[in-house]
Amino acid sequence: MGYKKLYRSEKKVFKMKFIKLFIICLLLIVMSCNKTNKQLQVEVFETSAKGNQLTKVTNFKTTDSLVTITLKPEETFQTITGFGGAFTESSAYLLNKLSKKNRDTILQAYFAKDGARYSLTRTHMNSCDFSLSNYSYTPVAGDKNLEHFTIEEDRDDLIPMIKDAMAISDDGFKIFASPWTAAPWMKDNNSCWWKITPRIL
Repeated sequence: MGYKKLYRSEKKVFKMKFIKLFIICLLLIVMSCNKTNKQLQVEVFETSAKGNQLTKVTNFKTTDSLVTITLKPEETFQTITGFGGAFTESSAYLLNKLSKKNRDTILQAYFAKDGARYSLTRTHMNSCDFSLSNYSYTPVAGDKNLEHFTIEEDRDDLIPMIKDAMAISDDGFKIFASPWTAAPWMKDNNSCWWKITPRIL
């Protein structure tokens, strides 16, 4: 029970951090799409553990010192593989609930030439913490030869979203597929949320 309570607590904190990061990313996207030299008017809305739910924030703390950020695009120090975000079953499911027009508008904002132009993405193999349920590509216990391998769970929402994004992107993008967990039958407690059984290794 202690593990479950700790997991729920950590998951709640993670979700709040994710929401704040998501809002920041949206602001960056809006700013990156601004093609004029006019000052950009930005409105900030906050959802937080304090109880705010899409609450407009107008009160910002001011400081005496100014911060100057200088960009030097001509100076390079490392190779960047790309910038982007994640394809998850939950986001794909929610997109499928929208009209085609709204769905296309969102995908274009991330992947189109006049949008954020995402170039690096990640998706999950098997279910993840942003899936609708727990599932595995190898659902049959003991199937080490992958005779019952299946990606059926991803066909309704996840795969169509990735294909739609690929069709919208002119430059294309890389996909990093990450296995979130081993199959439940490889765990001592037969659950996605536990470590793998040593004998399987």
